[in-house]
Amino acid sequence: MRNPPSVISIHELVERYDAIAFDSYGVLVDGVDPLPGAIKLTDRLTELGKPWVLATNDASRLNESRLAVMRSQGFSINDEQVISAGSLLPRFFEERDIVGSPCIATGRGEAVEWVRLAGCEPVPLTSTDEASASLVIAGITGYDWFEATSEMLTLIIRRMDEGNPLHLAVPNPDVLYPDGLDRFAIGPGGLAEMLEVAVSRRFGEDSAVKFAKLGKPYEPMFDAIKERLSGYRKVAFVGDQLQTDIAGANRAGLDSVLIGTGITRWTTPEDLVDVPDELMPMLLLPSMVS
Repeated sequence: MRNPPSVISIHELVERYDAIAFDSYGVLVDGVDPLPGAIKLTDRLTELGKPWVLATNDASRLNESRLAVMRSQGFSINDEQVISAGSLLPRFFEERDIVGSPCIATGRGEAVEWVRLAGCEPVPLTSTDEASASLVIAGITGYDWFEATSEMLTLIIRRMDEGNPLHLAVPNPDVLYPDGLDRFAIGPGGLAEMLEVAVSRRFGEDSAVKFAKLGKPYEPMFDAIKERLSGYRKVAFVGDQLQTDIAGANRAGLDSVLIGTGITRWTTPEDLVDVPDELMPMLLLPSMVS
């Protein structure tokens, strides 16, 4: 059984690690605005020549739009420092040899544009689709979700019955995310899980009706982080959710640091004594100003 985490300060975090990866919502921003101390910390890392990256499950914006917003907020950040779950789609399409095929992509605007940039042609959601090779829950805005979930469920089941299953993916597997100060929302991963449960009533645990989950805590995101920060011996991942950030970092062999400013508002080691080993962070950072 793993011991509860040690409390670490911002100064100790900077001194101990050669490179740091950060989650976005609940860590650097509250969903709308920068969290206290976040800009100062990232500026300090840059001044010291210590690389840092932002690893976000949010695939609703292209990197250029995210950079524009963050720069307007005061962050000094460039494209090489951003890893979005949307940017993991090219490998998903390549591994399944479906580059160039039509892809049903939910969402609007830049969420759908990730699919196009990954090499597939986005098409609208319809339960009668016969030509598309894949279904990607790219975004969750712009829909009557009662109707949309019915369309997706009908399509997935019909294509399975016909022996022509779709390749299913959700870049952002977040079930829950901060949507401003003390506000929360259901993420794309929550929709994917609901569909998986519903479809399992007909097909059991068939892997053909499981969504490939690309963001944290799954391997594609952490593989990308390790590739981006390769060559650095001591790498930490700072996140605010046990089930995504901490679990994924632990499995990937990164030092996991739980911050107490997002979904998980635990700020003392005693808060974590009953947490399972796979979700136990190595370190606890109460906030960016601690």
